Amino acid sequence: MEKTNKIRLKLLGLPVIEDIEDFSALTHLSKYTIYQLSKHSDKYYHCYEITKKSGKKRLICQPSRKLKALQAWILVNILNKLKVSESCKGFEIGSSIADNARPHIEANTVLNMDLKDFFPTVPRNKVFNIFKSIGYNDLTSTIFTNLCVYNESLPQGSPCSPKLANLVSWRLDARIQGYVGRRGITYTRYADDLTFSGLNPQIVCKIPSQIERIVNDEGFQINNAKTHISGSSRSKTITGLVLSNDSFGIGKKKYKLLRAKLHRLTKPSEQKNLELLSHVNGYLAFLKSVDMKRFKKVKIYIKELNEKYPKSLIKNLIFEKQTIGNTVYTK
Repeated sequence: MEKTNKIRLKLLGLPVIEDIEDFSALTHLSKYTIYQLSKHSDKYYHCYEITKKSGKKRLICQPSRKLKALQAWILVNILNKLKVSESCKGFEIGSSIADNARPHIEANTVLNMDLKDFFPTVPRNKVFNIFKSIGYNDLTSTIFTNLCVYNESLPQGSPCSPKLANLVSWRLDARIQGYVGRRGITYTRYADDLTFSGLNPQIVCKIPSQIERIVNDEGFQINNAKTHISGSSRSKTITGLVLSNDSFGIGKKKYKLLRAKLHRLTKPSEQKNLELLSHVNGYLAFLKSVDMKRFKKVKIYIKELNEKYPKSLIKNLIFEKQTIGNTVYTK
């Protein structure tokens, strides 16, 4: 490895790995194990299909425990130390769908576009170039690439795929931002969801064809069935959150559904429904992170339900440190 590459890795806070022996020493796995996982990585996946909301199938490729452990090591020690574009809001430490919606507050027109088969569209050579560009030699970059790809592309199921897809999309984000920024349009990307917003509906409505050209030029494809434009007279939704004039949140429909589920927890027939309890607890944590206004309202509603139904599952809700009934709960 050249001295300049070693310096670059150290400046980035990345481990200097020149060969499989260095990798073995850092991961505490034998050279033979690493070699086998790298050389025959496709054999260490369990693949199955799940049904999407649209009814179509999505292929999930789950790595074995040892392979996933190596992928997690690469993610924590290398990939998570690399910066993505400013437009990228998804799958980054500390980021959420709220960060994706916030830049679009007060816009009167929102354009949503979707990348088709995001992970599988990222080919092996682009993953290799990520590792090579930060300073790793051909051998190490090849080992890392072998461990991170399945069937010559990023698998849906590896912990490395979201970060690698974001890094590969840096140029895509830069080109889109360069194009729309000059036109006064705000752009963010949450994984495969592209969002554009502006104050001039005519300008926003003109950009889809050029965005698709840029996307295609960068090796991706637009899922035209999911392209959607919302004007001032229509509800504007960004990655599941509904925009208002000066804020964003889960919207009235989802809030009513949450209240209905909370009320279900008070019914005698649901007192052993721990799956529903777990779901509601999880949604309350999500609500607090994206819609504080409705979270405060739902706290009042939960208190009212608990007073009315003190022996129901309501008393087992955990949404912040406070006392509900005679029990103290924590976040």
